[in-house]
Amino acid sequence: MNIRRIIGCGAVCFLAALAALASFSCGRPPAGDGEFTLIADSLGDVPMRPGALEIDNLKKAHDGSMATRWTSVANMEPGFFVELDFPRPRKVAGLVLNTKPSPRDFPRKFVVEFSRDGNDWEEAAAGGPGATKEGVTTINFDRPREVQYVLITVSEAAPYWWSIYEVEVKYAER
Repeated sequence: MNIRRIIGCGAVCFLAALAALASFSCGRPPAGDGEFTLIADSLGDVPMRPGALEIDNLKKAHDGSMATRWTSVANMEPGFFVELDFPRPRKVAGLVLNTKPSPRDFPRKFVVEFSRDGNDWEEAAAGGPGATKEGVTTINFDRPREVQYVLITVSEAAPYWWSIYEVEVKYAER
């Protein structure tokens, strides 16, 4: 069980209820179902500002437009996270976080965890500056994972906001 999840459950559970209103379609969803709900918050010592948690802001991370973005509305701090919640388990090989229009707004170091049930979490990947090229962070899992929840957590502070213009899920073949 991930103790960080338990600590942040109050905010996460509240945000999950709000964010359930906002589902998004992913590029190339398998079997016609590529929707996920996006949640953002902080499990660290520094909370995200309320603007980062608004559904209208969250929708911008996957609205098909590189002219809009989700943003943390504050400089990155360890513990800031973005979570993708799928309506049922999906086979995922990785993620792409695109920040090309704001190429400094990527997490310098991060950890990606996944869960099949929202209780038991495993690390799928960890990354540093080398994962981001020209504003695009590519996260490849060591092998495809059957996931229902994916958590991306910033593990190093940076003097820039965290932005995501578009998040792409890399689905694995079933």
